[in-house]
Amino acid sequence: MVACPRCGESLVKRVTQPGFVYVCPECEGRHVAIPVLRKAGARGDFLNRVWLDAKHEDVERLLRCPHCHAAMAQVTARAGDHALDLDVCTYCNAIWFDHGELRAVPRDPAHVSETLSERAREQAALLALQARREEEAAAPAESWPEGWHWLPALLGLPVECDAPALRGRPWITWSIAAALVLVFAATAFSLEPVVEQWGFIPALWSRHGGLTLATSFFLHAGVLHLLSNLYFFLVFGDNVEDRLGPLFFVLLLAGSHLAGAVVHGLFSPGATLPCVGASAGISGVLAYYTLTYPMARIGFFLWMVRWVQFPAIVMLALFLLTEFLGAWQQVSGFGDVSSLAHLGGLAVGIGAALAVRMTRNRPMDFETSQEDPPAG
Repeated sequence: MVACPRCGESLVKRVTQPGFVYVCPECEGRHVAIPVLRKAGARGDFLNRVWLDAKHEDVERLLRCPHCHAAMAQVTARAGDHALDLDVCTYCNAIWFDHGELRAVPRDPAHVSETLSERAREQAALLALQARREEEAAAPAESWPEGWHWLPALLGLPVECDAPALRGRPWITWSIAAALVLVFAATAFSLEPVVEQWGFIPALWSRHGGLTLATSFFLHAGVLHLLSNLYFFLVFGDNVEDRLGPLFFVLLLAGSHLAGAVVHGLFSPGATLPCVGASAGISGVLAYYTLTYPMARIGFFLWMVRWVQFPAIVMLALFLLTEFLGAWQQVSGFGDVSSLAHLGGLAVGIGAALAVRMTRNRPMDFETSQEDPPAG
């Protein structure tokens, strides 16, 4: 499956007269091979200039190619009065256009279609390239982690290998993470009585006016408990905040935490041990991330020997499996981790992602006409 480098949605393959075009139904970006652009009438001097600029070694590379996952060169090209920031994959010989950029590409009014033999050669090359890409997508990626990613990988934590680009700074994610650290620092020397007093206890759920449903989010049982939650929250929360916006991000986090507490309480109504931690809310964030960016690459260091990468949707499936097993053990009276709370948060995150997908499901405006050459 080929995913959008901006939002992670699956690209739709469209067949046009000049050739294949890959369209994102969410952000309306397009991935077009340069030979297809030439056949659609794009000016040759414009494409040559973009290509030469992309070959420079010092260009900035932000997005990854949806086909080969190589870092694309970001090139600023002049098109009349417009300055286009294009992302070029020099390996696939293709350009990623954000919404509206393709229409601004200058076109040759004297364009003449190529001969049938040239079309046949280019079509065969495109088909061969597509077959190779499908083979590469079916095989697990083998690129090894770099820099600080080694530390969480060695600890068995998932690593975000190609993080989706952010449109702004995740201030809410950072603020909530800082609040979790500050609360833990303030309670570290009297942790046990604070947890007993302000943790969520199903048998005493109404104490403090039900306020423990909220305060339990900010309390953690120890340093490792806090650090593991912070890792998942900071790695995956920034993209979810960027996608939802601050208000809906907070609502997702709060709803997931509340659902986790309710599910935990329903299956253990007489429990007297306090349940604390932000993991139920973070589970909802993680579920939303994996369904919003299903093809984002997540790496694992298996058995300290082999580094493998999976699509994010596979990570969600593995997480669900382990939590269902943990919940079965929990209702049987074993374990000190509330997998039931995690499942409650996951349910909210999955439901929110599916609801957003349904409300944003609209037909694509990929229509061609005599006035607008069919290149996207």
